[in-house]
Amino acid sequence: MAYAQGSVVLAPTTFKSGIRPYLVVSNANRPFFGDRYTVAVITSTERDEAVSLTRESLAEGELKTYPSYVSPWSLHVFPDQEITKRVAQVGEATMETVADRIRAITAVL
Repeated sequence: MAYAQGSVVLAPTTFKSGIRPYLVVSNANRPFFGDRYTVAVITSTERDEAVSLTRESLAEGELKTYPSYVSPWSLHVFPDQEITKRVAQVGEATMETVADRIRAITAVL
């Protein structure tokens, strides 16, 4: 089963032991979709360019901490087998905001 864009999934932390939540930002247009996912870190640390996640941001599921924040500059790739499970789905408006922030930080200046 492929994880849809906007899924909040649990996967290993990248620089220490344990797992953390990530937001799937890639979609079916990504090469190897279903086998690999591009994700953004979700953290409890507020930063200026981060996108806030509240209970209202989610179309379904839940997070352990509110508010949480998507870091659109902190993108990683995980193979499907490293994802533990899906815990939530963000709403379309929140996903649009995250995509807009990713575009802004990757724009050619």
